[in-house]
Order: sequence, then structure tokens, then C-alpha cells
Amino acid sequence: MDDKAKTGLQHIPTGTALSLGSTRAGIIVRGRRDAANAASNPHYRQAVSDYNAGNFAAAATGFQLAADQGHAESQYILSTMYDAGEGLPRDDTQAAHWERKAADQGHAYAQANLSYRYYAAGDFAEAFDWCRRAAYSNLAWAQYNLGLMYRKGEGVAASPAEAAHWYRLAAEQNFPEAQQKLADLYYLGLGLPRSHAQAAAWYRKAADQGNAEAQFQLGHLYATGQGVEHDYTQSRHWTRQAALQGHEQALRELKRREYRDP
Repeated sequence: MDDKAKTGLQHIPTGTALSLGSTRAGIIVRGRRDAANAASNPHYRQAVSDYNAGNFAAAATGFQLAADQGHAESQYILSTMYDAGEGLPRDDTQAAHWERKAADQGHAYAQANLSYRYYAAGDFAEAFDWCRRAAYSNLAWAQYNLGLMYRKGEGVAASPAEAAHWYRLAAEQNFPEAQQKLADLYYLGLGLPRSHAQAAAWYRKAADQGNAEAQFQLGHLYATGQGVEHDYTQSRHWTRQAALQGHEQALRELKRREYRDP
């Protein structure tokens, strides 16, 4: 439970379908923006139709036309298409260019991905700045990443209390990694009062969503009776769930327990 991220910040995942009206469907995501305004650009509307029909080259052309007109959503989607090489050659420079254009207009997901780009390049100060902007748009990915940066002291002075604050905001949006990290802080008593009961509750939320680390830690709490009643059956169950995902500590623990398990 040392809360050290093995892979650093999380990148915004992309999906396979676009929607004109949803604030979170496939790679179309807007944070705090009006979907009707985003959908008003005719090039954008046609590009969404082409994308969903699998005509990525035509979609890229349409998003390019809308992006050239300053349409933030199209700029963001165009950046993801350059990143993935969908409908046009993969081009990190163009991806970063259009991502920055959208981010400068306040597009939360573009800001979060721009933060990730800076982080991957080792520029933690810029990564923190853009991550914070996206986090204030209530974007769970960014809130979680901001928590990581506060916890690890990357781009900002380390602060377990600030880490707990941002983890909680993401956790309350049902973001499993944030739930697991918040549970770690409760277990260790870092940034908030120590509480094994709260740790168990948040581990359970993350474990139910398939988070392997949370599953392993929940198994440990059941084995030791910390925050929950001692229950060997539950301990074995959650340890096995983590082991099925390749969690190394869980695999070792199951092997150690072999003589007790049927």
C-alpha cells in the first residue's frame, strides 16, 4: 500500500463510436460544454456520420475542416485520429498541435491528454498545470492523475491531503483506481484520519469493478479482520480474484495458502 504508481498518469481511453448528443460516448467527450453548440458545425456533423459508418478518411477530412474553423471538439477528435492513425497517417506532431488548440479553448479531455503528453516527456510542471485545468472541469481521469502528482510530488510539492482530496473527487465518480488509492490513504492514515473501515469500504468499491490491487488488499483485510470481520472465505475469494488478473502478491499468497485451500 505504498501508493507508488507503476505507470504514471493515465491517458484518456478512446472508443469506437461517436455521438452528437452525449457528453461521454466513445471518443466524443466534452466536460462542461454544451452538446448542442458542439453539434452545430455542419462539417462536424458529417464527420461524425462518416466516422460511425467506418469511413475514417472522410471523417478526418470533415473534422479537419471544422477544426480549421476553430471547432474545439473537432480539434480534439482530430488529435486522437492523428494519434491512432485513423483515416490519415499517424503523426504525433499534428496530434499534439490539434490537442493544444482544443485545450486552449478549455476542452477538458484535450487538456487531460496534453497533460499526459507533457508527463510522458518528463515536464511535470506543465503536466500538472494542464491536469489541474482538466480536473477543475470535473473530469475523473484528470482528478485521479492530479491526486497521483500530489502524492508523488511531481510538478508540485507533495501533499497527501491534496492527493486525498482529488482521489476522493474521482472516486465519487466511481473511478476504480482513485477508489483504490483513496483506500490506501485511509489504511495508512496519510492526508486524512486513519480508518480501516473506510479503507475496506473503498477497496470494496474498486474491487467490485475489477481493480486487482483493491481485490488483493480487500483479501488482506478480511484475513486480518481490519475494517471488516475476519472471514477466511472472503479473503480467499478476493485474493483469487486478484490472482486471476496476474497480481503477483496475490499469486504468491495463494501458493502459500495451498495447504489450507480445498
